[in-house]
Amino acid sequence: MRRGKSIDIDILNSGYRYALSLCTDRQDAEDIVHDAWIRLDKRYGKSPEKSLLYTTIRNLYIDRYRRARKIQFSEFEEQAYVPADPADSRLTPREMNAFLRQLRDVEREALYLSVVEGYTADEIAKMTKVARGTVLSLIHRSKIKLRTWMAGTDLNDVSDGSTDAEKAQVIELVTGSTPK
Repeated sequence: MRRGKSIDIDILNSGYRYALSLCTDRQDAEDIVHDAWIRLDKRYGKSPEKSLLYTTIRNLYIDRYRRARKIQFSEFEEQAYVPADPADSRLTPREMNAFLRQLRDVEREALYLSVVEGYTADEIAKMTKVARGTVLSLIHRSKIKLRTWMAGTDLNDVSDGSTDAEKAQVIELVTGSTPK
């Protein structure tokens, strides 16, 4: 950074959390945010707005995903996740990350933008260039999947509405901080 420039730490941290929700690997998230910030600084010469940073992060993530898909080194065997105590409704960060990683990338992204960042379905649709109905569907399905995996129940047994406790748990475990 050149002398005299100010960095908006809140936007940078928010971008990092967003990148982390996409790729779930801290080092990859740091690399993507760094690349996005440098790209935007070169182009605009100032601290970017949040939506522009998110768009750039998302595009860089997609580029990396496509590149990684072209070069596959080996297959790994997935194992089903079995919670230690199904009666315990409180999950550890490790357990919640295991559940979140089972979601498709687009589901995880929509859930993060909705629950953690507080964007509306219309705003998410504009940011991701996806139809509003698709965004609502992605959020709804990802919540159902998470509730199903957390409860260890059948999909037919899951109710529609999400509780504040579930939102708080997702926020806490995705971002690593307790919601206020």
